Amino acid sequence: MDYEENRPYSMDSAILQEIETFSRKESFLSTFDKIREVFPIRNISYVFLSAHPNIKAEDSFISTHSTAWQKFYYEQNFVQHDPAVKAAFNSILPVNWKDLECKSAKEKQVMNLFREYEPSSSGITLPLRGLRGELGILTITAQEAHLIENRANYSRLFSQVGTYIYEWFSRQAGLRDEISAPSLSFREKQCLALYADGHMGVKVAEKLGVSEAAVRLYLTSARFKLQTQTTCGAVARAIRLGVI
Repeated sequence: MDYEENRPYSMDSAILQEIETFSRKESFLSTFDKIREVFPIRNISYVFLSAHPNIKAEDSFISTHSTAWQKFYYEQNFVQHDPAVKAAFNSILPVNWKDLECKSAKEKQVMNLFREYEPSSSGITLPLRGLRGELGILTITAQEAHLIENRANYSRLFSQVGTYIYEWFSRQAGLRDEISAPSLSFREKQCLALYADGHMGVKVAEKLGVSEAAVRLYLTSARFKLQTQTTCGAVARAIRLGVI
């Protein structure tokens, strides 16, 4: 599967579905490697930020960054001063590192050290929230110009990937009960399927011959039935449950 600039990207569903079979977090590294074979992503990291007794701190994250960088990052407690992490706590939208404003010397230090570690790179951090307020974040890094050019594609694509990872960690923490596949209407399924293909509100409305307001109503209903807060989360869960 090859990527093309400025075209809606899609992820092989088999890559997403294999996540459900994992029994240990280290298995994600093989998934991340498969993704990096398809897309020019340099590194992928996930951290489950909500403290929970069922998940030890050392088991709350997984990353393709070097062991040395990960060790240094956590020994220096950079997660407390990382401006991307701080921004994710206060956002429901993807955080583009290019838009970050470092407000302290520590925050500047984190970003400067990252640029030394991974020159000419930038990143996108995606907040992933649960209905009980729990938070996880997925971060991807890539060559800055490419990431800027394809921000919308990657934000949509990795929101789906992140939702699968987030659900896995939530189940490990005992925060999720398996839900059965809900009964979605034909229009709700159509809207989710079109979003999964990379189409947004106006285009979805055009393809279905309905108003944008109707599309928003269908998606709101689908999110409620699928017990998710975001449309990307609804798409990912619908795919996982075989609804679309």
